[in-house]
Amino acid sequence: MFREYFEYWEVRPEYSKEFISLWKGWLGKENYHKLDEVTENEWARFNELLRRLAEVFVLEVVNCEKQSLERVSDIESVLSTCEESMNKESSEFTTLVIPDLECVISEEWDYTYIIWHKNNGAVEALAPYIKAAGLEHFHD
Repeated sequence: MFREYFEYWEVRPEYSKEFISLWKGWLGKENYHKLDEVTENEWARFNELLRRLAEVFVLEVVNCEKQSLERVSDIESVLSTCEESMNKESSEFTTLVIPDLECVISEEWDYTYIIWHKNNGAVEALAPYIKAAGLEHFHD
């Protein structure tokens, strides 16, 4: 299953990106200060999104070193506190697969997650959960 989504430890190139953020689009240089002003409650929206998704979908956590996917039985086990998240290296970011939607959700820098999808309705299926968590989504 790992190879259906990943090639050389990266999401396969045929997947499109949809960004999940606290903001409606890229901040731009004039608004970079907002990155320093994010509160713990705002940051916690990402965990809220993942909790909501875990209630409805099977989630699998990705282990690139082992090239494996493991079903998440307790979403709390993969969530990070705000402080933990701010001190992570990129190799420690959470990456999840939602098999029913054939998509990957990866934690990234600067209060952003990415939905990696095949334009097969995954973004549309996830949009209500993103909105309910108080987050925004957009693509380039």
